[in-house]
Amino acid sequence: DEMLARLEDSFARLARFSADLAHELRTPIQNLRGEADVALTRARTAEEYREVIELGIEEYDRLARMIDSLLFLARAENAEMRIERTDFDAGAAIDDILDFCEAAASEQSITLSRTGDARLSADPALFRRVLTNLISNALTHTPAGGRVSVSVRSPTEIAVADTGRGISPEHLPRIFDRFYRADAARGVPPDGTGLGLSIVRSIMDLHGGAVTIESQPGEGTTVTLRFPAVSASAEYPPP
Repeated sequence: DEMLARLEDSFARLARFSADLAHELRTPIQNLRGEADVALTRARTAEEYREVIELGIEEYDRLARMIDSLLFLARAENAEMRIERTDFDAGAAIDDILDFCEAAASEQSITLSRTGDARLSADPALFRRVLTNLISNALTHTPAGGRVSVSVRSPTEIAVADTGRGISPEHLPRIFDRFYRADAARGVPPDGTGLGLSIVRSIMDLHGGAVTIESQPGEGTTVTLRFPAVSASAEYPPP
């Protein structure tokens, strides 16, 4: 019975995955086809054709990011990924990530900061991906003059907080679902692929940890990562 239940769950997840993928791929493909059709309705200048090509490249980039994210999620869910824990300085790693995000933050007049420090046991590459996803997401939803801060609260707990627009309570239970976009539900044009927070949750699951979110509309959002306390440099297989 237990094996049958696992098989049914796997088939159900595969069905949802296929339905989500078909739905999300439809829009960029329709956009590409529509732009090409309009461009061919009459003769156009070289500059107009250039604009069509540039718009197409943006859609191709979005498709490439989506495919990369979906492949990552598929590997994580099918237990094809193993992580290598390393004991490293969380403060220094976060500072490197903030330096990488500084150009985007400066362009939006948003202040980045980090408080606290600790030795953290985690996969360094996946840790960088988690933090980069969360900071990029925070920058997207924080207005000019706002702040995004990363706090190292303990060797097992790190929080990313922003002073952005916040998320309504009804969206929070689904915010980590694949392709779910709170912005789209509120009538705001979506940005990105809707997979960033799903990847964050998958990475924390791979570590045997957890991720939680707290948010107040108009005040900001805080995402907290909790890593399990394990011996340094231990290899931790996915559950």
